[in-house]
Amino acid sequence: MKNPVFIIVGAIFLVAVAIQAYPLLVNSEINKTKPLDELISHDLPGWSSMQLPLGETEEVRNTVERRLNFDDYFSRIYRSGDMEVGVYIAYWEPGKTAVRMVGVHTPDTCWVQNGWACTERESDVRKEVREVSLKPGEFGVYEIRDTVRHVLFWHLVGDRVYGYEQQDQHQILAPLQDMMNFGLNQRQEQYFIRISSNRPFQEIWTDPGFTRLMEDIAALGLKFDGENVDDHTI
Repeated sequence: MKNPVFIIVGAIFLVAVAIQAYPLLVNSEINKTKPLDELISHDLPGWSSMQLPLGETEEVRNTVERRLNFDDYFSRIYRSGDMEVGVYIAYWEPGKTAVRMVGVHTPDTCWVQNGWACTERESDVRKEVREVSLKPGEFGVYEIRDTVRHVLFWHLVGDRVYGYEQQDQHQILAPLQDMMNFGLNQRQEQYFIRISSNRPFQEIWTDPGFTRLMEDIAALGLKFDGENVDDHTI
Protein backbone atom coordinates (compact mmCIF):
# COMPACT_ATOMS: atom_id res chain seq x y z
CA MET A 1 0.00 0.00 0.00
CA LYS A 2 1.32 3.40 -0.90
CA ASN A 3 2.11 5.84 1.87
CA PRO A 4 -0.91 8.22 2.19
CA VAL A 5 1.44 11.11 2.99
CA PHE A 6 3.08 10.77 -0.43
CA ILE A 7 -0.35 10.66 -2.06
CA ILE A 8 -1.41 13.86 -0.30
CA VAL A 9 1.87 15.63 -1.10
CA GLY A 10 1.62 14.52 -4.72
CA ALA A 11 -1.97 15.78 -4.97
CA ILE A 12 -0.98 19.14 -3.52
CA PHE A 13 1.91 19.40 -5.98
CA LEU A 14 -0.37 18.69 -8.94
CA VAL A 15 -2.88 21.25 -7.71
CA ALA A 16 -0.12 23.84 -7.28
CA VAL A 17 1.10 23.22 -10.84
CA ALA A 18 -2.44 23.47 -12.20
CA ILE A 19 -3.11 26.70 -10.29
CA GLN A 20 0.06 28.24 -11.72
CA ALA A 21 -0.54 27.04 -15.29
CA TYR A 22 -4.26 27.67 -15.73
CA PRO A 23 -4.15 31.48 -15.27
CA LEU A 24 -1.86 31.71 -18.29
CA LEU A 25 -4.84 30.68 -20.40
CA VAL A 26 -7.34 33.18 -18.96
CA ASN A 27 -7.60 36.94 -18.61
CA SER A 28 -7.02 38.52 -15.18
CA GLU A 29 -9.34 41.51 -14.85
CA ILE A 30 -8.36 44.57 -12.83
CA ASN A 31 -11.30 46.76 -11.82
CA LYS A 32 -9.47 49.13 -9.46
CA THR A 33 -8.98 52.41 -11.36
CA LYS A 34 -7.38 54.72 -8.76
CA PRO A 35 -5.14 54.53 -5.68
CA LEU A 36 -7.05 53.70 -2.51
CA ASP A 37 -5.97 57.06 -1.10
CA GLU A 38 -8.13 58.72 -3.77
CA LEU A 39 -11.07 56.34 -3.42
CA ILE A 40 -11.60 56.72 0.35
CA SER A 41 -12.48 60.15 1.76
CA HIS A 42 -10.06 61.83 4.15
CA ASP A 43 -12.46 64.61 5.14
CA LEU A 44 -15.76 63.54 6.70
CA PRO A 45 -18.48 65.85 8.09
CA GLY A 46 -17.77 66.34 11.79
CA TRP A 47 -14.63 64.19 11.80
CA SER A 48 -10.89 64.85 11.66
CA SER A 49 -8.45 62.28 10.30
CA MET A 50 -4.78 61.46 9.96
CA GLN A 51 -2.73 58.79 8.23
CA LEU A 52 -1.94 55.83 10.46
CA PRO A 53 1.52 54.30 9.80
CA LEU A 54 1.80 50.50 9.55
CA GLY A 55 4.47 50.54 12.26
CA GLU A 56 6.18 52.83 14.74
CA THR A 57 9.52 52.83 12.91
CA GLU A 58 10.61 52.75 9.28
CA GLU A 59 12.18 49.34 9.83
CA VAL A 60 8.92 47.91 11.18
CA ARG A 61 6.94 49.48 8.35
CA ASN A 62 9.27 47.99 5.74
CA THR A 63 9.01 44.57 7.38
CA VAL A 64 5.21 44.74 7.39
CA GLU A 65 5.08 45.77 3.74
CA ARG A 66 7.41 42.95 2.71
CA ARG A 67 5.38 40.43 4.66
CA LEU A 68 1.99 41.56 3.36
CA ASN A 69 3.33 42.05 -0.18
CA PHE A 70 0.35 44.23 -1.19
CA ASP A 71 0.11 46.49 -4.23
CA ASP A 72 -1.73 49.31 -2.47
CA TYR A 73 -2.99 50.08 1.02
CA PHE A 74 -4.99 52.65 2.98
CA SER A 75 -4.48 53.20 6.70
CA ARG A 76 -6.16 56.11 8.45
CA ILE A 77 -7.70 57.01 11.79
CA TYR A 78 -10.79 59.21 12.12
CA ARG A 79 -11.91 61.05 15.27
CA SER A 80 -15.10 62.86 16.28
CA GLY A 81 -15.35 63.83 19.94
CA ASP A 82 -14.61 60.66 21.90
CA MET A 83 -15.38 58.44 18.91
CA GLU A 84 -12.45 56.87 17.07
CA VAL A 85 -12.54 54.77 13.90
CA GLY A 86 -9.57 53.10 12.23
CA VAL A 87 -9.69 51.99 8.59
CA TYR A 88 -7.18 49.59 7.09
CA ILE A 89 -7.53 48.35 3.50
CA ALA A 90 -4.97 46.28 1.59
CA TYR A 91 -5.17 45.48 -2.11
CA TRP A 92 -3.48 42.78 -4.19
CA GLU A 93 -3.52 42.61 -7.98
CA PRO A 94 -4.50 39.29 -9.63
CA GLY A 95 -1.94 36.58 -8.97
CA LYS A 96 0.06 38.63 -6.44
CA THR A 97 -0.63 36.39 -3.45
CA ALA A 98 -2.54 33.24 -2.58
CA VAL A 99 -6.07 33.62 -1.26
CA ARG A 100 -5.18 31.83 1.93
CA MET A 101 -2.17 34.06 2.62
CA VAL A 102 -4.43 37.12 2.89
CA GLY A 103 -6.54 35.33 5.48
CA VAL A 104 -3.69 34.98 7.95
CA HIS A 105 -3.74 38.75 8.53
CA THR A 106 -7.16 38.84 10.18
CA PRO A 107 -7.42 40.15 13.76
CA ASP A 108 -7.97 36.53 14.85
CA THR A 109 -4.37 35.86 13.87
CA CYS A 110 -2.22 38.99 13.86
CA TRP A 111 -3.95 40.83 16.72
CA VAL A 112 -4.32 37.80 18.97
CA GLN A 113 -0.71 36.76 18.35
CA ASN A 114 0.33 40.23 19.49
CA GLY A 115 -1.45 40.04 22.84
CA TRP A 116 -5.07 40.94 22.09
CA ALA A 117 -7.88 38.75 23.42
CA CYS A 118 -10.97 38.08 21.31
CA THR A 119 -13.97 38.36 23.64
CA GLU A 120 -16.74 38.22 21.03
CA ARG A 121 -16.81 36.72 17.55
CA GLU A 122 -19.50 36.44 14.86
CA SER A 123 -19.51 35.51 11.17
CA ASP A 124 -22.03 36.28 8.42
CA VAL A 125 -22.75 39.76 9.80
CA ARG A 126 -25.24 41.74 7.69
CA LYS A 127 -25.13 45.54 7.49
CA GLU A 128 -26.73 48.25 5.36
CA VAL A 129 -25.54 51.69 4.26
CA ARG A 130 -28.34 54.02 3.17
CA GLU A 131 -30.59 51.00 2.53
CA VAL A 132 -27.90 49.32 0.41
CA SER A 133 -27.04 45.87 1.77
CA LEU A 134 -23.39 44.97 2.27
CA LYS A 135 -21.90 41.56 1.68
CA PRO A 136 -21.71 39.53 4.90
CA GLY A 137 -18.70 40.33 7.02
CA GLU A 138 -16.85 39.14 10.09
CA PHE A 139 -17.22 40.82 13.49
CA GLY A 140 -15.22 40.62 16.69
CA VAL A 141 -14.46 42.48 19.90
CA TYR A 142 -10.78 42.54 20.84
CA GLU A 143 -9.24 43.72 24.10
CA ILE A 144 -5.74 44.43 25.38
CA ARG A 145 -5.27 45.89 28.85
CA ASP A 146 -7.76 48.82 29.04
CA THR A 147 -8.27 49.10 25.26
CA VAL A 148 -11.36 47.65 23.55
CA ARG A 149 -11.93 47.64 19.80
CA HIS A 150 -15.04 46.60 17.91
CA VAL A 151 -13.97 45.26 14.52
CA LEU A 152 -15.68 44.52 11.21
CA PHE A 153 -13.67 42.97 8.41
CA TRP A 154 -14.08 41.54 4.93
CA HIS A 155 -11.83 39.62 2.56
CA LEU A 156 -12.86 40.06 -1.08
CA VAL A 157 -11.63 37.75 -3.82
CA GLY A 158 -12.77 39.13 -7.16
CA ASP A 159 -16.46 39.88 -6.66
CA ARG A 160 -16.83 37.25 -3.92
CA VAL A 161 -16.54 37.64 -0.18
CA TYR A 162 -14.36 35.09 1.57
CA GLY A 163 -16.33 34.18 4.68
CA TYR A 164 -14.68 31.87 7.18
CA GLU A 165 -14.04 30.75 10.69
CA GLN A 166 -10.32 30.58 11.30
CA GLN A 167 -8.79 27.50 12.88
CA ASP A 168 -5.72 27.41 15.13
CA GLN A 169 -3.57 25.71 12.49
CA HIS A 170 -3.62 25.84 8.68
CA GLN A 171 -4.47 22.53 7.07
CA ILE A 172 -2.26 20.50 4.73
CA LEU A 173 -5.17 20.25 2.29
CA ALA A 174 -5.61 24.03 2.15
CA PRO A 175 -4.62 24.32 -1.56
CA LEU A 176 -7.22 21.66 -2.45
CA GLN A 177 -9.88 23.55 -0.51
CA ASP A 178 -9.05 26.78 -2.31
CA MET A 179 -9.31 25.02 -5.67
CA MET A 180 -12.75 23.67 -4.72
CA ASN A 181 -13.93 27.13 -3.66
CA PHE A 182 -12.43 29.22 -6.47
CA GLY A 183 -11.58 26.75 -9.23
CA LEU A 184 -8.21 26.68 -10.91
CA ASN A 185 -8.15 30.40 -11.61
CA GLN A 186 -6.66 31.91 -8.45
CA ARG A 187 -5.62 35.10 -10.25
CA GLN A 188 -8.20 37.58 -8.99
CA GLU A 189 -8.06 40.98 -7.32
CA GLN A 190 -8.16 40.81 -3.54
CA TYR A 191 -9.05 43.31 -0.83
CA PHE A 192 -8.74 42.98 2.91
CA ILE A 193 -10.92 45.61 4.61
CA ARG A 194 -10.84 46.19 8.37
CA ILE A 195 -12.83 48.81 10.29
CA SER A 196 -12.21 49.19 14.02
CA SER A 197 -13.96 51.43 16.53
CA ASN A 198 -13.65 52.23 20.21
CA ARG A 199 -17.46 52.35 20.32
CA PRO A 200 -20.06 49.71 19.39
CA PHE A 201 -20.98 50.10 15.73
CA GLN A 202 -24.66 50.61 16.50
CA GLU A 203 -23.70 53.89 18.20
CA ILE A 204 -21.93 55.34 15.16
CA TRP A 205 -23.48 53.57 12.16
CA THR A 206 -25.94 56.35 11.25
CA ASP A 207 -23.51 59.22 11.88
CA PRO A 208 -23.36 61.27 8.62
CA GLY A 209 -19.57 61.26 8.48
CA PHE A 210 -19.28 57.55 9.17
CA THR A 211 -22.02 56.85 6.62
CA ARG A 212 -20.01 58.74 3.99
CA LEU A 213 -16.95 56.66 4.87
CA MET A 214 -18.90 53.41 4.56
CA GLU A 215 -20.31 54.47 1.18
CA ASP A 216 -16.76 54.90 -0.12
CA ILE A 217 -15.72 51.53 1.26
CA ALA A 218 -18.83 49.78 -0.07
CA ALA A 219 -17.97 51.00 -3.57
CA LEU A 220 -14.82 48.84 -3.52
CA GLY A 221 -17.01 45.76 -3.98
CA LEU A 222 -18.96 45.30 -0.75
CA LYS A 223 -22.42 45.91 -2.18
CA PHE A 224 -24.42 42.72 -1.87
CA ASP A 225 -26.14 41.31 -4.96
CA GLY A 226 -27.51 38.17 -3.36
CA GLU A 227 -24.72 35.96 -4.70
CA ASN A 228 -20.97 35.47 -4.52
CA VAL A 229 -20.57 34.41 -0.91
CA ASP A 230 -18.21 31.59 0.06
CA ASP A 231 -18.80 29.97 3.42
CA HIS A 232 -15.93 27.70 4.42
CA THR A 233 -13.17 27.25 6.95
CA ILE A 234 -9.70 28.64 6.55
